[in-house]
Amino acid sequence: TPPPTTGSTPPPSAPPTNPPTTGSTPPPTASPTALPTPVPTAPPTVPPTPVPTAPPTNPPTAQPTAPVTPAPTTGGGAVAQGAIFDSSYGVPKCANMGSSCDSLALLNGRGTISNGNEPNRSNTNNNGNTCNDGNSGSYHSDESIDQITVTAGDIESGVPVPSGDFITEGGRAYVTVKLWCWGSGASDTADIYLTKDASSPDWEPLDSITCPGGGAQTIVQAFDVPKGTNQSIRVNFRFNGSPSTCSSGSYDDHDDLIFTVKENPSVTLPPTPAPTQPPTPVPTRSPTPMPTNSFGPGPSGPQTASYDAALGAPKCSYGLSCDSVGLLNGRGTMNNGVEPNRPNTLNACTDGNSGSYHGDESIDRIVVTRASGGDGDLTEGDEVTITASVWCWSTGSSSFIDFYYASDASNPVWNQIGPRKTCPGGGAQTMTASFTLPPGSLQAVRANLMYGSSDAGVNKCVTGSYDDTDDLVISVKPNPTVQGVSEAAFPSKHDDVQGAIIDGWKDTEADEMKKELHEMNQSTEKPKVKGRGKDGVKKGKGKGKGVNDESGVGGLFQ
Repeated sequence: TPPPTTGSTPPPSAPPTNPPTTGSTPPPTASPTALPTPVPTAPPTVPPTPVPTAPPTNPPTAQPTAPVTPAPTTGGGAVAQGAIFDSSYGVPKCANMGSSCDSLALLNGRGTISNGNEPNRSNTNNNGNTCNDGNSGSYHSDESIDQITVTAGDIESGVPVPSGDFITEGGRAYVTVKLWCWGSGASDTADIYLTKDASSPDWEPLDSITCPGGGAQTIVQAFDVPKGTNQSIRVNFRFNGSPSTCSSGSYDDHDDLIFTVKENPSVTLPPTPAPTQPPTPVPTRSPTPMPTNSFGPGPSGPQTASYDAALGAPKCSYGLSCDSVGLLNGRGTMNNGVEPNRPNTLNACTDGNSGSYHGDESIDRIVVTRASGGDGDLTEGDEVTITASVWCWSTGSSSFIDFYYASDASNPVWNQIGPRKTCPGGGAQTMTASFTLPPGSLQAVRANLMYGSSDAGVNKCVTGSYDDTDDLVISVKPNPTVQGVSEAAFPSKHDDVQGAIIDGWKDTEADEMKKELHEMNQSTEKPKVKGRGKDGVKKGKGKGKGVNDESGVGGLFQ
């Protein structure tokens, strides 16, 4: 190395570029840091909201106060049903099966009463005889049906107990009726009926229940559910009067409710009234070479009539009996009781149109049955009984009936069966007569119910304004042993429960007076009450014939 210099170093040529740092700089890293990436390696997981979310509007709900109730152990999903108005029937109907059927508010009120017009009035089945409600009085002062409910279950110790199950064929159910009863309720009664087929109602009575008090009242009635999936309840709520499916008082209300029933395959229809023919003890020796007639080997059982337009009357095929059922019910065009296919006579005897259904005279049904025993079809030479279900006015002493038969319904010559008969009482009565079937394959019977006793004339029918004439045509099998025998050889007899005809003209005269008073004094207004008993029953509600006292004239003299 060179030797050190002996003199001082020259001064710096320029000042330093930067002042010295106060501390020592860190040592350099071993390698430079990585350059930044040109784009993000991944998108953000959730984009940010544009603005903060709002706080909750309500605090959280409280915890349940009790655990969830378990599903019912019975019922199989049955739920309560609310009815809706069915225009084809003209009544409220529950179209679905359920544990109950409730009319809700569809029946509330009555007719066109003040402040209580009933929706879709009168809410009685179009497939039967519709009933018009009375329009007198005011809502929740006078009588009305407010609600009907049918429920699966029963009444135990007087308390309704619902089952929760479907209303089912063969089961039990009960009907609950909410009513408004007038006064003390002692003069108001609800007649409750059931039909197993609302499409063709045949009303069976369940009970008649008097209001337990005045004002809002609830009554219940249990019943066995028959076979049929389309059933109906009818309630006939009346001021006084007697049990009826359709009373005609000006304060009366009638309502139906149709409910759907769950089918039960184990429930069968009731047996026919007569058993089938038993087998013969031994076979016949040899068969006959050909049938003796064309009507089949065995009896046909009871027969239900259908209307024959060519004859103009109900007609039955061959059978053990013949029943007009509802085809004759009513009379002419009388109020609340228009007769189907009126007048139902072979030679066009006309019915009277005066009065009201089940207030005045009418023939409701005719049945012809074998009186001589056996279970074969009606045959020439058989003794048969005609049974007429009729409505007789007032005491019945001025209502009379004639019975006839004709051996040829196509060209009838009427033969009277016994003498004329007087009704044994007022209201619903059953009158009978018996005769022996003469030769003839298509015969007919006739009942002629009349007010007063007048001559039947050549057509064998009395045609006063309160009179009803109805015919029923029956098919009769031949009997070779009676062929060619004169009709005069076939007896008839007077077979009515009342016995011999008695002179009832004193009662008849009084009834005629009441009939005239009735015609003069029909009223839809309640007369003023001049006195009430302890139960507050009004005197003379309604006037004239068919009123609420036994004399029939109490309403005129209050």
